[in-house]
Amino acid sequence: MFSKQVTMRALVAAYAVAFCSACPDTGIVCRMGTNRCGAGCADYTSDRRNCGGCGQACAAGQVCAASVCVCQAGTELCDGRCVATASDPNACGGCGRACASGQVCELGQCKASCTLGVSTRCGASCVDTTSDPSNCGGCARACQGGQRCVAGGCTSDLVVACFSSGQVAGLSAATLQRTPLGDLGTAPAALATSSGVLLAADGFDRKLNQADLPPSEAAYRELPGRSVTTGAVPNQVLVDGEWVYVVNAQSGTLQVLRRGATDGDAGLPLTTVQELVFGPNTFPQGAAKVGSSLWVPLYGGYGAATVDAGQRVIEVSVADPANPRAVGEVSLSSLDLKPFDGGTPVPRPFAVTAHHGAVYVALNNFNADCNPLCVPGGPGLLAKVDPASKTASVIDLGADACLNPQWVAPLGDGLAVSCGGQATYTGQDFVLTSLERAGVVVLDANDRRVATWAPAAPTCGDAGVCPLFLPGRFGVKGSSLFVGDQNAGRLVVLDYADGGLVERRGPARNDGVQACPVSSSGIANIADVLAP
Repeated sequence: MFSKQVTMRALVAAYAVAFCSACPDTGIVCRMGTNRCGAGCADYTSDRRNCGGCGQACAAGQVCAASVCVCQAGTELCDGRCVATASDPNACGGCGRACASGQVCELGQCKASCTLGVSTRCGASCVDTTSDPSNCGGCARACQGGQRCVAGGCTSDLVVACFSSGQVAGLSAATLQRTPLGDLGTAPAALATSSGVLLAADGFDRKLNQADLPPSEAAYRELPGRSVTTGAVPNQVLVDGEWVYVVNAQSGTLQVLRRGATDGDAGLPLTTVQELVFGPNTFPQGAAKVGSSLWVPLYGGYGAATVDAGQRVIEVSVADPANPRAVGEVSLSSLDLKPFDGGTPVPRPFAVTAHHGAVYVALNNFNADCNPLCVPGGPGLLAKVDPASKTASVIDLGADACLNPQWVAPLGDGLAVSCGGQATYTGQDFVLTSLERAGVVVLDANDRRVATWAPAAPTCGDAGVCPLFLPGRFGVKGSSLFVGDQNAGRLVVLDYADGGLVERRGPARNDGVQACPVSSSGIANIADVLAP
């Protein structure tokens, strides 16, 4: 459940997608970021088969990045060719070092035959098809840019949900290259994985869709016949073994699905077995598991008359997952919210995560009556819930760095929190014109603030286009944060080292990773960033 203004902008884009899909059939209609190519659509920015234009295939050893063919990771340029010197018989161990006729190249050495147990002979090359991105799962089965080869399958370190355009894409954490955009529903809002299959809850279609990325395909491919109906506005998907939990914000429910035995078709057989109803105006936001319980924050209604339906975290026993039971709650209404500017804020519990046996909940700390506008009435806060004592305490993230927390997740021994700040929009097109005290806060293992980051004002350049960066959900890989932009579809990459956050890619250098395409109205909302 995004802030009220962001939700409206996202729904405008989603309705546009739905409207186009209902237009008379005049041929193939490609979504944002893709172009008509032959009998289908192609992403010219990252499809190695159509790099920069339809049919413009990259050479062997190359991938497509920003519409240009470049050498695949693990290869280097030798006499105009991208080669893997560990296995190329014409550049074995280095450029210009060709093996004799009849020899093969293995680990940069010319040999009479492949000698290592992990090697597969592909021509005169000895490769490990379980990890070689040029021969992933078999000879000449190359991965796309934005992927690496794991256990013989092409996969991505990160997956982003492009809510505004109805697409998903994978990215490499190291190279920041992106896979081609793949169509998946109308408005993918929350992502998860189960048994190598991507699950995407759609915020518009009320479906839990499935997709995979087989080696023969350029992009994530929706698996037909595998969609499951969800409630309205599914906001988080939590996978726990054979069980899948979907938190439906607008419907006010926790939906429990069970994975059946694989039936030979692609994808996962999922069946809804139970749905726990929290009640009207509760707007549950997510779920975090501790022991045999799920902890679900209830946001409450926007108006003063319905806000009391929230302000609490519900404990749901899933000792028997097919029969979830609400067994307790922790009220947050009596917490010290540290109000400022004379406001009377209420705790609006938002994102949730489990860490070191405790439950941490991001509190938006908005004014009680959010109609027509939600305004922060206090600093960004986390509520720390002790599952044993059923009590909560407050962690102050600091009003100087954080208003309106959006997402929280473990970062090493500590926590990272993204903050949406106080946003100002103008006009019916909801253009973001100003943003105050947005960014990222890092806490150490003792819940003390140790690092902050705030997005710099972007440089407009000659084009005069300089959208502000609105932090939302993020993924964590090692000590790096990949923060999604709810305004213009970019990713900021922050490295946490020596107690500080360093911006590797982002608005300070005007080089954020353009993960999702921007619509003609200027909207590109990254709804989720999954780090499997």
